Amino acid sequence: MNVRLSWRQIAGVASLIIGVLVNLPLLRLTARARLAFLPGAPDVGPGLAVSRLIFHVLFAFFIIELNRYVLGRKLYRTRFGLVGWYGVNFVLYVVLTGTFAALLVFWYPDRPILVVITSYFRSFFVWVTALPIGYFLTVLQENRAIQAENEQLKQQSLQAQLDTLRAQLNPHFLFNSLNALSSLIREGGPRSQQYLAKLSQVLRYSLQTQQQTLVAFADEMQFTSAYSYLLSIRFGTNLCIENALPTQAPWLIPPMSLQLLIENAVKHNVVSNARPLTIHLSTDAVHEWIVVRNARQPKSEPTDGIGSGLSNLDSRYRLLTGRSIQVLRTDNEFSVQLPIIPLTSEQPVNQLL
Repeated sequence: MNVRLSWRQIAGVASLIIGVLVNLPLLRLTARARLAFLPGAPDVGPGLAVSRLIFHVLFAFFIIELNRYVLGRKLYRTRFGLVGWYGVNFVLYVVLTGTFAALLVFWYPDRPILVVITSYFRSFFVWVTALPIGYFLTVLQENRAIQAENEQLKQQSLQAQLDTLRAQLNPHFLFNSLNALSSLIREGGPRSQQYLAKLSQVLRYSLQTQQQTLVAFADEMQFTSAYSYLLSIRFGTNLCIENALPTQAPWLIPPMSLQLLIENAVKHNVVSNARPLTIHLSTDAVHEWIVVRNARQPKSEPTDGIGSGLSNLDSRYRLLTGRSIQVLRTDNEFSVQLPIIPLTSEQPVNQLL
């Protein structure tokens, strides 16, 4: 089990270790009661050993936490400076140790000089050990805070880039949809109501997924089917979209990805009665890629903005999955392969970045 201690808990554990190590000789000496050649020596009494252990643990914890608080908030800059602050630490060491030594002398009046000397001697090692630990924990805490802030800025940057990419995709889609609607209205016919229903479904999906980075593949397939119907009304038998993709696959996909590839094929190729265009949607043999391919029959005059849609789609995949799309171009065929994103329990549908 992965247990993560708080900074205060780490300071407490470090203080306990320091206190035990500094007082270990005294504790061992206390446990060996047969050392009777020092009768009445305070260093051998269990009360003195335990009291010193408790004091050194609390003293180390106080120094670590005080330095972590002051150094972390840079409070020393306004009054003392860094050197002055360590001078304050030394004064605290002298005062607190002197107070504790005075209490010990009151309890063990037989050997006051020995009590004072050993108290300052052991407390000095506690102090010089606690100081760098407090500084180290402060630096480590600041580094953690910087990493967290950088990660937050990275996420905000990714979100800004995704928003920019969506802003570039949506105008193309809306422009072509409105052109199709305008053409159908001019032609008239009984299929107007069905076309408007499909167009409403397409526009609603476009609005609902504006703030989403990944959607269920089944939802994307329903949207693609509605969009394909709109194109079939516009181009008739001149355009054929053969969709062999599974409609209920447990995958995720960036919204409107398939629509972009279909639109890209229609935009940059001749679609006419003399040269009909067929677009194939399928998966590769091992089901690792979604494949969208079409015959290459480029227009005589290249369309403005060629390649920008694919570049935007590739950026979305790299930002979301770390993988790039594959673009394959031959003399007779053009295909784009999208990495399949499996739906896992850790990756919910309609995921927000």
